Amino acid sequence: MTAGRSARTPEARPPRPLGQPALTPVPRGWWPDALLVAAFAALTAALVWWPPLLQVDIAVRDWCDRHRPPPVAWLMRVLDYFGQGGPLIIVTVGVSFWLAWQHRTIRPIILAGLAPIVSTVLIVGLKRWTSRGAPHQGSVRLFSDGGEDFYPSGHVSNGIVYFGVLAILLAPYLAVPVRRVLQWLPGVLVVIGTTYLSYHWLTDSIGGYLLGLLIVRLLLRVPWRSVPLPRRLDRLALGGHQAHRAVHRKGPPGEQHRRVPGPPRKIALGRAC
Repeated sequence: MTAGRSARTPEARPPRPLGQPALTPVPRGWWPDALLVAAFAALTAALVWWPPLLQVDIAVRDWCDRHRPPPVAWLMRVLDYFGQGGPLIIVTVGVSFWLAWQHRTIRPIILAGLAPIVSTVLIVGLKRWTSRGAPHQGSVRLFSDGGEDFYPSGHVSNGIVYFGVLAILLAPYLAVPVRRVLQWLPGVLVVIGTTYLSYHWLTDSIGGYLLGLLIVRLLLRVPWRSVPLPRRLDRLALGGHQAHRAVHRKGPPGEQHRRVPGPPRKIALGRAC
């Protein structure tokens, strides 16, 4: 150990800092977001004005209906469960409250609470506007006025948005490959499961995936560690930092600069924090 430095005890170690949304850095350009919007708009337009795409949906549904042995169907139900909004919200909000308690700040709760609001407003609004039926209920066409709302797939979007939020919240605690898998893999699994079980048309799943990616990119753009907050909502984080510094002080304030006598010369103790 270097002379002049006091040892830090494991008990006095500060809590790990909140993770920046650094699975990918905060996006610098808007062209990928514009591309996602354009791709979703093109998919929607094709479903309205290009009938062969509807035939693809029907062909995929019919193939899945003919090739669904019970063991595979059970596995696909497990994959589809990764898009269940209710349990995912409970998990993400629970993790955010745990982090808020650990770091004495409300910032994680804001992120976990904002994600379902943005997702619900965007996905549910589009579902009601497009009014498309399910593979075994209602019309395959958009704007069918049948009261159904299956396009785009909220399940697939959930599988990207909520796992993406978990990856952002847990960024300091997970290795980079694990974070990337947590962010991107569940959405793909939900696409496979919900399409294979004919809960959604194939294009429903593709549309949900595109919008899920867009929502995650929008959430990544927010600098969650530096967003200004009222002191009463973030003051405990400052208090915790000050308390950590106080733990490492040796004696009364200012005494950490005192010189300690010892042959053949005096050595100044460095700050411990």
